Amino acid sequence: MGRYGVVAVGGNRTHLEGYARSFVADPRCELIAVADEPDLPEYREGLNRLLANELGVPYLPLEQALARDDVQIVCMCADVERRGRVASLCAAAGKHLYLDKPLAGTVEDAETIADAVDAAGVVNQMFTHVTAGWTSAARGAIESGEMGELRAVHCDMLMAKGRPGTVPEDAVRQEKPSDGRFTFVEAKRELFDMGVYPVSLLVWLTGQRVKTVYGITGNYFFKEHASLGIEDFGALVLTMEDGLVASVTAGRIGATSHPRGGQQRVTVIGSSGIATFSEGEPHIEVFNDDPPFVAPTVHPFDPMSMWASTSRELQPRPKGRWLPFDVTEQRADIEAFVDCIDSGSVPEVTARDAVHHVEVIMAGYESAASGEPVEL
Repeated sequence: MGRYGVVAVGGNRTHLEGYARSFVADPRCELIAVADEPDLPEYREGLNRLLANELGVPYLPLEQALARDDVQIVCMCADVERRGRVASLCAAAGKHLYLDKPLAGTVEDAETIADAVDAAGVVNQMFTHVTAGWTSAARGAIESGEMGELRAVHCDMLMAKGRPGTVPEDAVRQEKPSDGRFTFVEAKRELFDMGVYPVSLLVWLTGQRVKTVYGITGNYFFKEHASLGIEDFGALVLTMEDGLVASVTAGRIGATSHPRGGQQRVTVIGSSGIATFSEGEPHIEVFNDDPPFVAPTVHPFDPMSMWASTSRELQPRPKGRWLPFDVTEQRADIEAFVDCIDSGSVPEVTARDAVHHVEVIMAGYESAASGEPVEL
């Protein structure tokens, strides 16, 4: 039996599909239940119950789960629009919180979460890539001074999923400030969903907050995004506190656009050199007589292939051309979180840190809507 009982808030077709299994894999933890708020839409409650059944644990009302003495950790993947309320309830119950990314859909909700966990004094961490080997290598190169004075940083976070080239030719979209809605069945707002990775990474790598944001968004590839009026791709140019320039691309680029899951890399530019660090490096490249990868069949409830649970139903052919050495990022992040509970130390990216990430992304939408840079 693990030392820490875990309640997972959410269900299938959320990132909890991976997070919960990573907690199960940690011998220090025991999954007690899947839980959520009452009176949810039928489809969401059904997906929550599906994950509970898959993991062999009960599905409980959230307040009942939080009242249990054998629960010390909550892994929170509630819908973005509910995160401020749900996370605050969990913190008030005295539970340590592992938080889905992005933290919330508004700066106000993000601040509500940060205030709640600070007041409760619980260990809290938002999932990012900062515990991965390739990002740690990038930070080490910066801190060693081997590239001289840091001049600029660029980060790409591009997901190779979906069938591109389907946006109608006459589709022209003008960005507008966020309406607060981020949860859709067909697609995700990609500057929000993918952009949080590079924004959090750049702040962590440089140790600086962002001062100005210039953003561009649009529909470039996918009809699913165009039909919802949301972006499938975004780019940000950021000015950091000491004048350092950083830039970001974030979005989806199609299932056959990359030999693995997509382009995840950071380029560090210094006065004495330039270096690029990538999730896919080092890797082994395999050549054999296996049939080539083809884009999977479109799932009616997951056309962008966002979730493992729906992908398992279709059994797509895996990509076997690139085999990176390090494929443990998500588990490593959760292990680092449990390490902090063990030691009483502060995680690398807390809810308070993540408030700034939400602020940057919301400013990106505002800039994309106005065509002007936004000062924070």
